[in-house]
Amino acid sequence: MIVVMDPELQKDLNELSKSLHTANLSTKNRLLSVIKDSKFVTSIREKYYPDLPLIPNERCGRWYVPPEYFEGQYTPSYFKSTDGHTNNWSFSTRRLNLHLLPIIHENGGILIVDSTRRGKKIPDSMSKTVSIWIAIINKLIDPNLPFKDSFITPLETVSRYEHERILDLLPDFHANVTKYSDLIGTMIRELANDIKPLRPFWIYPGCKKLPIFTGEESFHPLIMISSSEQTQDGENKMHGYTYVQGAGDDHELWSRNLTPKVFWDNIKRFEKMIEISSDEVDLLVDTVVMEERITQTVLDEKNYQNVFWRESDIVKVNDLLYFGKIEKNLTFSCESEDARFDRIVVLEPSFKYIKPVTLEESKVITFDLESGSKKSSKLLRSELPKIMKELDTEARKLILCNNGEDLSVAVTLCCMNSPDLVDGKTLSKETLRRDLIRLLELRKVNPQRATLNAVNSYLLS
Repeated sequence: MIVVMDPELQKDLNELSKSLHTANLSTKNRLLSVIKDSKFVTSIREKYYPDLPLIPNERCGRWYVPPEYFEGQYTPSYFKSTDGHTNNWSFSTRRLNLHLLPIIHENGGILIVDSTRRGKKIPDSMSKTVSIWIAIINKLIDPNLPFKDSFITPLETVSRYEHERILDLLPDFHANVTKYSDLIGTMIRELANDIKPLRPFWIYPGCKKLPIFTGEESFHPLIMISSSEQTQDGENKMHGYTYVQGAGDDHELWSRNLTPKVFWDNIKRFEKMIEISSDEVDLLVDTVVMEERITQTVLDEKNYQNVFWRESDIVKVNDLLYFGKIEKNLTFSCESEDARFDRIVVLEPSFKYIKPVTLEESKVITFDLESGSKKSSKLLRSELPKIMKELDTEARKLILCNNGEDLSVAVTLCCMNSPDLVDGKTLSKETLRRDLIRLLELRKVNPQRATLNAVNSYLLS
C-alpha cells in the first residue's frame, strides 16, 4: 500500500527540517566546534611534534590554528581541494607553495592544518592535492626518483583506482611545470643537495596510529592534520551545542564579518559561549567586530598620515611599477606625499578618498572593485580598459587592492605587458603565466580564474 502525504504537510515538514538545519549551523555552534577542533590540533602538536612548525592551509585552516603558532614566522600554505577533486586533478602553477620548502628544510618537517565538511575524514586538499604536489616537487629535486615511489595517498579516503589514475597523469603535470623551470628552479637547485624527499602523513580525530619520527629518516615528513570529526550529515549533538564538521569553511556566509585573527585575539570572550544563547553570541560577535573596526580606525588615523598603505604590504616589480595591499574601510583626505608614484590605483569599494580642494588633479584613482569577489572579477573585463587608460606607460605606478593577491595582480600583469613595453614579444597564456610566477616570487598572489580570464581577454583579444 502506497501512502501519499498531504502536500501541505510535506511542505511544512520540509520547512521545519530546513529551519532546524539552519539553527544547527548557527554562529554559536560553529565557533564552539572550531574551539573543540582547535584543541585537538594544538594537543597533537604539543604532545607529539613540539619542534615542528604548525601552519594553517588557506583559508579554512586559519580558524583552527591560533595565530601565535605561525603569524610573523610562517606564511600559510594554499592547497585547494578543487585541484584534488575526482577527475579534476592538477598541479597548479598559481599555487606553487615553494615558500614551504625552506621551512621544511630548516625544521625537518611541517604540520599543515585544514578541515572538511560532512562526508569525508580528510579534505581533498590534503589527501590528493598535497600528494600530487609532493610527487612533483620530489621529481624536481631528484629527477631519478620514480613517481610510484613518491606519490602516496591515504588508504582511508582514496581508492586504489583513483590513486592509479592520478599516478598516470603525473608525467604530464611534471612536463607542464618544467616549462617554467628557469623561474621556479632556483630555489629547488639551492636546496637539492640538502633537502630530503618529502613524504605525506595524515592525522584526523579517531585515527588509530600517529606517525613517530626519530629525525634519522631518509625523508622530510609533511604531516596533514584534518581537524574536524567525521559526523553523519556533518552535525552531531554535543553537551550544550550541536557540533558542526568543518565549521570554519566559507566563513563569509556565517561569521558576521568576524575573521579568524579577530576571533583568536578575543578568544577569552568566546570561550564561555556555551553559557549564553545563539542570539547573545550573535550580539557578542557584532560587538567584537565593531570594537575592532573602531580600534583599527584609531590606528589608521595614527599610522596613515601621508600615505594609506604600509610599506611592508607593497612590493616593487620594477622602477615604474609596485603593487600590494590596502586595508579596508580607510578614509584619506590629503594628497600622498610619496614621491615614488605618479599614479596610485585603488581597487577597493570601502576606500574613501576625499580630494583636497586645493588640488586640481589627484594622483589617486579609485575603482569600485573588490578582490575575492566573483562579481568584481567578472566586472574587471569591462573595467580594465578604463583602468589602463589612466596609467601612462612612463608613469610610476602603485596598484592596490584589499588583499594584494587578486585584482591588483591583474592590473600589474597588464602593466607588465603593455604594448609599449613588450617590444614585439608574442603574448600568450604561457608568457602571462611566466609573469605570474615572477610575481609569486615577490609575494603571495592568487588571482581568481575569472580575474585571469579578464587579463587574457584584455591582452590577447
